Amino acid sequence: MEAIIERMPGRVTVCMSTRRWNRILKLEQAYKLARIIKRSMKQVETEPSMTPEEAIEHLRAL
Repeated sequence: MEAIIERMPGRVTVCMSTRRWNRILKLEQAYKLARIIKRSMKQVETEPSMTPEEAIEHLRAL
């Protein structure tokens, strides 16, 4: 259970358990990772295909 302690424009102060707070932090991290993965999938779809030799050369250049 959480309770809103203070509400100001652009900011809210709440009281919640540490267990719930840690869960919210994990969910936020998972959301950020999912956004990165989705963005990279779009990038992969737009890039031209490579031959195996081109891919190996690209990896060696890294």
